[in-house]
Amino acid sequence: MPRGAMAPLTFGARSLVTLSRQLLPAAVPVPNASPKYRVAIIGGGSAGVSVASQLLRKLPKSEHSQVAVIEPRDTHFYQPYWTMVGGLGLKVENSARPMESVMPLGVQWIKDKCSSFDPARNAITLASGQRLEYDVLVVAAGLQQNFSDIPGLAETLGKNGVASIYSYQYSPKVWENVVSMDAGRAIFTNPATAVNCGGAPQKIAYLAESYWRSRGVRDAIDIEFCTASPGIFSSPFYRQALEKLMLQKNITPSVKTNLVEVDGAAKLAIFEKEGGELITKSFDFLHVTPPMSAPDFVKNSPLANAAGFISVDKETCQHVEYPNVFSLGDCSSLPTSKTYSAISSEAPVVVHNVLSSLIGRGEAAPAAYDGYTACPILAGDGKLMLAEFNGYTMEPMPTFWPLDQSKTSRLFYFMKRFVFEQVYWHLMPLGLWYGKRMIFEPRCLPKKQNLPETSQAPLSSSVPPSIKAALRADLRRDPGAVSEHEGETVLYVKPETLGVVTPELPGDVSLAGSLPAHVVAQLAPRYQGWLYLNQAEHTDLHKEELEAVGCRLEVVPVPSPTSGSAPTAADAEAVLAAMARLPRPLMVQCTSGNRAGAALLLHDAKVQGRNRESAAVLARDLDLKFFTQCSECGPVRDWVLEQLPGEPSGDKNGHREMAGRSLVIQQLFDSQGSSTFTYLVGCTASREAVLIDPVLGMEERDLALIDELGFDLKYVVNTHCHADHITSGSAIKRRRPTVRTMISKASGAAADIKLKDGDKVAVGSYVLDALATPGHTDGCMTFVARGPGEPRAAFTGDALLIRGCGRTDFQQGDAGKLYDSVHSRIFSLPGDTKIYPGHDYRGRNMSTIAEERQYNPRLTKSKPEFVKLMQELGLPHPKLMSVAVPANMICGDQA
Repeated sequence: MPRGAMAPLTFGARSLVTLSRQLLPAAVPVPNASPKYRVAIIGGGSAGVSVASQLLRKLPKSEHSQVAVIEPRDTHFYQPYWTMVGGLGLKVENSARPMESVMPLGVQWIKDKCSSFDPARNAITLASGQRLEYDVLVVAAGLQQNFSDIPGLAETLGKNGVASIYSYQYSPKVWENVVSMDAGRAIFTNPATAVNCGGAPQKIAYLAESYWRSRGVRDAIDIEFCTASPGIFSSPFYRQALEKLMLQKNITPSVKTNLVEVDGAAKLAIFEKEGGELITKSFDFLHVTPPMSAPDFVKNSPLANAAGFISVDKETCQHVEYPNVFSLGDCSSLPTSKTYSAISSEAPVVVHNVLSSLIGRGEAAPAAYDGYTACPILAGDGKLMLAEFNGYTMEPMPTFWPLDQSKTSRLFYFMKRFVFEQVYWHLMPLGLWYGKRMIFEPRCLPKKQNLPETSQAPLSSSVPPSIKAALRADLRRDPGAVSEHEGETVLYVKPETLGVVTPELPGDVSLAGSLPAHVVAQLAPRYQGWLYLNQAEHTDLHKEELEAVGCRLEVVPVPSPTSGSAPTAADAEAVLAAMARLPRPLMVQCTSGNRAGAALLLHDAKVQGRNRESAAVLARDLDLKFFTQCSECGPVRDWVLEQLPGEPSGDKNGHREMAGRSLVIQQLFDSQGSSTFTYLVGCTASREAVLIDPVLGMEERDLALIDELGFDLKYVVNTHCHADHITSGSAIKRRRPTVRTMISKASGAAADIKLKDGDKVAVGSYVLDALATPGHTDGCMTFVARGPGEPRAAFTGDALLIRGCGRTDFQQGDAGKLYDSVHSRIFSLPGDTKIYPGHDYRGRNMSTIAEERQYNPRLTKSKPEFVKLMQELGLPHPKLMSVAVPANMICGDQA
């Protein structure tokens, strides 16, 4: 036994080996790296160490030499400690430990820096020039602090009353300034970019306020919190509590106020307000949270999205293009708060999916991250608010229920001050900490609508048995996840092949027809509720499989279309009552899936207050088979529509002609700086409408017009990921929760619905055909209106402007691709089609296809001439680009 190590602790049949990494020998970098590893992990921070340590715990020692961590630093920092250095006067040295004491024993520590990625060849290049190959790559490179992005900041940092807790070097300077200040103005900033722990910029303000109050100088100090975001915290539940806390502490919040320059000698800070207005504020103490980004070698890599982060699926952490690449933590595109709490929940998912990839399941990573994150917000006075929430939905996810975690607590302060640090240093490097689940390893649940495919043949014999065994052990907690077939692992059947679908509606409801018992056993663990619409004695009801995993079952028989009996109003009431009672996620099952689709449509229509025509449009939009394809389902269609207000439907698909129906197009203009056109497109018959390219800050105007015209806003659609303004998609959803956002899947941006070329966006009796028109960006789309009377209108975004086009020198811009898109997809439309562009800078509103074919000075050139012209434009980047692109990648959600 190594000297100083604790004796192994046995829990059941499991050995924990030791209770602390700090009691084990130091790790040693490998003198010569191998040319290839099964798993290569970029980064030795909390994310990289968590994945490496958990992975080693699942693999036998014989496989440990096939796991490498690439980390050049000698020191590992516990960065959350720096807030307490700056706000409580703790010693900064306690936040640092030698990397050798944190690196998991047995891993191959390559003490070098990754300089580039070659994912097409499964290789990376190190700063030393060595090239390493891998089977699976995990990128956990963290964030870099960009102090120099703010003119004047780097030169004055650490002096002239300017400091930051986001630095080992300068966090003690924060405490020095807090202690020495007796009067004046203190400003605390928060940038427009992603940051480590989004609550830290205001934590330090609360701690400083508490200290000044304890010294009796608080009344002589004005405190202001300036944040570039529209709100002071992302989760509305905790935001309201924090707004009250700021009010109690007399701290002035200034939202949409971004620090852009510092004059340290003059003690002046220049801020930019929304719309470009610059304001200058004097200060005596300026605490700066710097702009942050993924490291440069990540930003400039083929793995990065337009915002510079590793582009991964938000559930599986798997790269959207390269299935054997995963990323977690701060450098990933996961649209949740960048905290260690989030990392501790992401790591088990990544480990599970890495093991899956190693045995050939990388095309469909099975485990899903649920968005959990947490921010322990030090509130001063020895209290703390433990903000736990879902970073995707922003809903609270409290661990310590029934305590109200929106209230500050001494218990939570004690945990932050004395417990979390010990957990970090002692358990995290051993792979024994799982965030919300603490030391209890969570069950890895499958990704919704994307369960892995069935293996049709035994796994390759080249896969080491030890890795297969590790995966089986990892999946033991997930009933039905794997089974044995001739000694080999048999994986999930893809649910789509069984008729299981999950329509994109609020409520997380799936639909299914008949399912065999073994498939129900596989699917049941991901559902909390199960509604069965056949008789209880039907052979397709597998009650034992559902009860085995605690899935709540209700049976509500609804007559099938071929039974000779039509469903009744009483049947509708029973279905609605059951769907209201049953927990989510919910499966609704019948023999063919048709009555299940009818139940879902009926429930949604009742909840949303839809009339018959609106419900019919929704059914067609979702392609519910009972409504759009089933020739025998007339009684079921009629049953649903008869429960709703409105006139009877005309044909079998629920269509009916209405007098005076037309498509309304209202053009709105952003005069505050971006010159963006927003379009309200509505059907007068159904009163449904969509909003195209809305601008943050203009949502009140847009919604007022929608209400004035009597429309029901259905979708917010973005033509692409904008660089010159922030979309108001998320802001509108907060005001109108039923609205669903849309953007092209190729953009990589977040939205409720991700569109592909050829998709159709239903607007009452009309549709908008989504045409992929890349070139300005990869994700650009043009939307062409179709419907009664053929309005012939095309919303071209930045692909085609009036007598111009979008630039092609950033965001995956490609002049040749843009030329082809316009000529083949847009100029091929009828000549009298009206062009509604995304911008205009010369006071023009609209053009036509015929005009642009003849007069557009750029696009009437030959392709080589056009490419040369676009390459020589030499335009400055949009001034809001560094703010707008990251925000638009998460649907503009900065709240």
